[in-house]
This record gives sequence, structure tokens and C-alpha cells, in this order.
Amino acid sequence: MNEEEREVLKSIYESDPNFTVVNDTNFQYKIIVDNDRFYIVEIHWPDNYPDVIPTFNLDLFSNRLLTNEFKRKLIEKLTTDANEQLGMPMTYTLFESIKDFSFDGDIFQNTLVSSAPVTLPTAATTATATPPVPTVKKEQLSKAQKRRQWNNRMVGEEGQKPRGHDWVDIVRHLSQTGNKIES
Repeated sequence: MNEEEREVLKSIYESDPNFTVVNDTNFQYKIIVDNDRFYIVEIHWPDNYPDVIPTFNLDLFSNRLLTNEFKRKLIEKLTTDANEQLGMPMTYTLFESIKDFSFDGDIFQNTLVSSAPVTLPTAATTATATPPVPTVKKEQLSKAQKRRQWNNRMVGEEGQKPRGHDWVDIVRHLSQTGNKIES
């Protein structure tokens, strides 16, 4: 039954770039809120799925700005919807439920993204806060110094150059000497 649902999900979402099959039991859907904001919901099928509800993961890096209240409400909604559909394939319905939930006006405006103000330093605050750092002039190296530095970099930990460091030279040498056929 899980194989059938997996194939159905792949066929439904095959042209949807927001849907990702992580592995045979993990599926992710990216909910795009607007041009700058999105979040990802991951659904994991446990061993006895669909007789038990799947697990929901919102603790992904891209979800770091979601408030705990939004995550809690979304997981409560998904758990309620999953309990109503026990014994039946439910992943598609849960993804659609997430879309509906995300665009509910009150929930979206109040709890989607944490409203902690992000302050960026302005030119006036940085000028008064930190004294200007003197710029260090870069040392000019001669061609020979650069070559010596490069050659020292090529030497490995054992004091030997890595395997194949001079292969280009060998190939060039062989191409110049050519294959001499004696008659």
C-alpha cells in the first residue's frame, strides 16, 4: 500500500519543484508564502503507516524563522487531520491541508514569521561605534618569490610532492620527442 501511495505522490507532484522525495519514507513540501518567505514541511512514514499517523518535522534550517506558536498550531492541525484518516493514504491530503492552513489570514499574519526586529547597522552607527581600522598594505612579491611559495605549497606532509604533480611535463616531453620508429 505504501508503494502505491509513493507512486501516486510522485505522479501528482512530478512537475512540482516544491515536492521532494527524500527517501522511501520521507517526503518534503516547500510552502511558498511570498517572494521572500517559504518553509518546508517533512512527513515521515513510520513502519505501520497508514495505520499510525506519520511524524511531522518542521525543525529544518529553512524554518528557523517560524515561530514556535505557528509550528505548534500546524502540527496540531496535521495530527487532527491524520487521526481522521487513519488506515488510508493521507500524505497528499496532509500537504493540501498545510497549504490551506498557511494561507489562513489570521494565522498567517500573526504567527508565521517571528517578529523579532532585525536591526542592520547604518553608516552613522558604525562610524561612531568602531574607530577606522588602518589598512595593511599587501606585500608585493617578485616572480621568483611567488614561484618558490607555490613550489613549497606543492610539497605534502611527508616532504614529497603529490603523485602526478609533474604529469603534464611528462606528457609535453613525450609529445615533443614523438614516437621514433626505427627501420
